[in-house]
Amino acid sequence: MEQAIINQNPHWNGKTYQNLQERSLCETLLDNLQTKHIQILTGIRRSGKSTFFRMLINELMVQTKPKSILMLNMDDPLYYEVWENSAMFYNLIEIAEKLTGEKVKFLFIDEAQAVKGWETFVKSVYDSEIFAKIFITGSNSSFLQNEYSTLLSGRYLENRVFPYSFKEILLHNGINSYLDLASQTPKVLRLLDDCLEWGCFPEIKALKNNGIKSNLLKSYFDSIIMKDCVSRYSIADVAMFKKMLLYSVSNAGAIYSYKSLGTAVGSNENTAKKYINILNDSYIIQDISNFAFSLKENVRNSHKIYVADTGLLNAISYRFWDNKAKLFENFVFNELQKQNSDEITFASNDGECDFLIKNGVDYQAFQVCYQLTPTNQKREFTGFDNIAEVNLKRKIILTYNQEDKIGDIEVIPAWKYFFE
Repeated sequence: MEQAIINQNPHWNGKTYQNLQERSLCETLLDNLQTKHIQILTGIRRSGKSTFFRMLINELMVQTKPKSILMLNMDDPLYYEVWENSAMFYNLIEIAEKLTGEKVKFLFIDEAQAVKGWETFVKSVYDSEIFAKIFITGSNSSFLQNEYSTLLSGRYLENRVFPYSFKEILLHNGINSYLDLASQTPKVLRLLDDCLEWGCFPEIKALKNNGIKSNLLKSYFDSIIMKDCVSRYSIADVAMFKKMLLYSVSNAGAIYSYKSLGTAVGSNENTAKKYINILNDSYIIQDISNFAFSLKENVRNSHKIYVADTGLLNAISYRFWDNKAKLFENFVFNELQKQNSDEITFASNDGECDFLIKNGVDYQAFQVCYQLTPTNQKREFTGFDNIAEVNLKRKIILTYNQEDKIGDIEVIPAWKYFFE
């Protein structure tokens, strides 16, 4: 384990991590350094959680000795003995302190969900104030929702990490103001097309070779399925699980019920619900419900699935690159989610409203239309009538590159809306 610890802590030589892209969450995380609360980052694998760790380590190196900062990536198979015994964290810390001759002051644990009972260890060292601050990442939404994680209640700050937002991509490419946006529209549309095809994972955006991008996206997919789903939840019927996943992904954005999904793949309603919840926990998909004021009614209603990244969607379901409208809808959902709304649902009755966003007591309704035409305009407008009982703050149709104002309905290019 000594070699694994050395490999995961190159900052011990005093050199900072380089080539880290600025992200919108950086300021919040730097502010959080002022508190003793445990900093927890959650989100899909490869979204940049470890990169945020490196950014924080760079900041801490200004105020403390580099060798007093310990990073442990618990996905490393060399730590297999720790996976079933969280008390062995103490062994790792002891090894690190022996290697450096320094007491560990700041502890970073990457992919903590790999260790059974990690919460018990973290609570113990937090309460005894062994470290100045503890940092945790996890790639499952449920890893803070089990009976053990309640031990940490009131002791942590949680922030969700997504792949790059479209605004972050624009900023990284020199689009820094509304003037840049308006005067460089062709460049903006090229960046949007690239996001639709290859998604927004940081590592993918840094690559030029399309073949490598495609293979890497498929490896992301396989890693998430095997580590965060099949292995974590001990799924026995892996073939059925993958069949249900691929069917769901291929029908992203379509309305379904657990019963119809189970029937479609030769299974049943209970299995469909169980598998969708597992996929939701891994962040690879998001399952959203039909809007209803009554929570009980909402649970019984229909659902829609969206995939965490359009690059993943294209890599595992070839049909989508030929269906720009559905791909665009999935992209818009992901961008809306990155804005950290309180709740995202859809509304379906006589017509469909693609998304209903709740922030506090305010609701905004969104229709997604790649290209608004006289043929589809009535359908898109009717979607707003479907939620007439909701007092809407805004009615917005997001398009690829059209802008208009029709009554109280705003037609806005998605690239402009997400920059603002």
